[in-house]
Amino acid sequence: MMNTPKSTIAVTTNPQPQQGIVITLETTEIFLATLVSISILSGVAIRVISKMNTISSSITQIEKALKEQASNTEKIARLDRTLDLHIQEYVNRKDVVQMVLGQLDQKINHKFKRLLFYTRDIQRFLQKGGNFTIREYEENTEEE
Repeated sequence: MMNTPKSTIAVTTNPQPQQGIVITLETTEIFLATLVSISILSGVAIRVISKMNTISSSITQIEKALKEQASNTEKIARLDRTLDLHIQEYVNRKDVVQMVLGQLDQKINHKFKRLLFYTRDIQRFLQKGGNFTIREYEENTEEE
């Protein structure tokens, strides 16, 4: 007989499952894709949050400006009312002063006419009694 060599293959069976992490190309790709996605999402989230903070600070500034405008509007309204009162007081005083000046003018004219008539009466009396001469002045007794 001839001797034929027999080949034997050694097979080991591992009754315990393998402990640890098995890294393959596929798992590395998934891991890297996850990291890239997380970094992109975090960048987008940071941009959104910074935009929201900018908008929030702008809203706060607008609120402050509106409150200041409202208080300025109230101040302007109070000043307007005060100015209206002062204007009315001025108009009233002006009317009173004009009325008093008109009364004084009438009184002066009345006194002047009375004095003029008294001086004419005295002149006539003195002319009748003697050699009293009257100087001629230009007189205007008409109302102007």
